[in-house]
Amino acid sequence: MLPQLLDFDNIDVWAINLDKILYPLITDSTIKKIRESKFKYIEDSQDLLFKLTNRDQIINAVIEWICSNKIVGYHGTRITKVEIDSIRKNGLLSLNAIDRVSRLTRVLSSHPEWDDIKNKLNDTIQSHGKGNYSGRREGQAHLTLSKSSLTNWFNHYISYGSEFDQRVVVELLGEEGKDLLAKDGISKVIKFSIPGNLALKAAHPIGSLEQKIQNGEVPNLVNQFIKAWSCRIVNSNFQSSDLCIDCGMVFLDTIPPEWIVEIKTITLPST
Repeated sequence: MLPQLLDFDNIDVWAINLDKILYPLITDSTIKKIRESKFKYIEDSQDLLFKLTNRDQIINAVIEWICSNKIVGYHGTRITKVEIDSIRKNGLLSLNAIDRVSRLTRVLSSHPEWDDIKNKLNDTIQSHGKGNYSGRREGQAHLTLSKSSLTNWFNHYISYGSEFDQRVVVELLGEEGKDLLAKDGISKVIKFSIPGNLALKAAHPIGSLEQKIQNGEVPNLVNQFIKAWSCRIVNSNFQSSDLCIDCGMVFLDTIPPEWIVEIKTITLPST
């Protein structure tokens, strides 16, 4: 069977595929109990599923399902046409902080205080890069599982560009720096198709998939899909795109251009 492209937001498609994997592992009486239960939180349907079935068998089946398919990952940002062309040709590069100097110079140089802060730019970039001043980002490229969440819940990436750039300009100019970022480039969402095994690995930047399981936790990606799928048992109209899902995938190298599915302009609702 050819790998399927699993887009978390599109449960109407992938749930049919996952049904074929999980229903043989679950009795009809279990399905009936879950369907008739009243849940307050999204986690509750998954908890009951695990209570009434072989938890490890369900988790391992979903891991195998993910690994045999491809996972959609999204990257939101603000970029210029030149930067778009570069991504199409070279892929999404992992962060090399010093490479941000030219872009941030372009963004900030129009500010009336530029002459006062320009000599601080390199040091500030280095402190947020190799210095890990606001968390480690050097050498990383980030994707997220849900486009809906990216555009509706944490859309500051689309509004202002990379988290790294935001941290640097706020240190230099406060919120005025972010206002300048919002005027530079075009809001874009880049959709990637990721081999499932690599998506699982990227979803566990700290520790490993195996360690997560040994600790009694449900691995990232596996957790999100099972939660949404079990909610679908309770409510056939349930939509995964309605959830706020902050499930990231961290890649320690360039995300190759061959994985790009599309690059779309996004218009955010005015506030």
